[in-house]
Amino acid sequence: MAAPRIRIAREDDAPAIHALIVELAEYERLTSILVATEATLRTALAGDQPRVECLVAEHEGHVVAYAMYFHNFSSFLSRRGLYLEDLYVSPAARRLGIASALLRKLAAIAVERQCARFEWTVLDWNQSAIDFYENIGATVLPEWRIVRMTGEALTKLAQS
Repeated sequence: MAAPRIRIAREDDAPAIHALIVELAEYERLTSILVATEATLRTALAGDQPRVECLVAEHEGHVVAYAMYFHNFSSFLSRRGLYLEDLYVSPAARRLGIASALLRKLAAIAVERQCARFEWTVLDWNQSAIDFYENIGATVLPEWRIVRMTGEALTKLAQS
């Protein structure tokens, strides 16, 4: 069995990445808010300054995992950070070390780009992911909560 190959995603990976995003939305019980399409992903990954960056893992000729990321900025540290939006490995490809390989590659990118930190979120009910992240040395910050505005609330605030 060949080892999975990690590489930078291309525009033509949009269909495979989209299929994995749909799987992730189903797993996280968030299909009701899923509006991403292959076309919107292709646009986000395109051009000289893509809106988002993405790694994919190929195994036996198929894209079986992805890690989507972008830069944020810490005013306290006065340096940018690397933010992992999604990391997903299809069920059939789990236990092959793909998640660890993707996280190692992202950590290397963060170090190479002189990022002050590498961050992501995890759902509070996903104990297996929390255990995995803590096992590789990450700290789950219990005192921080995500604050989000979307849709009508966002529009209302913008117009006020």
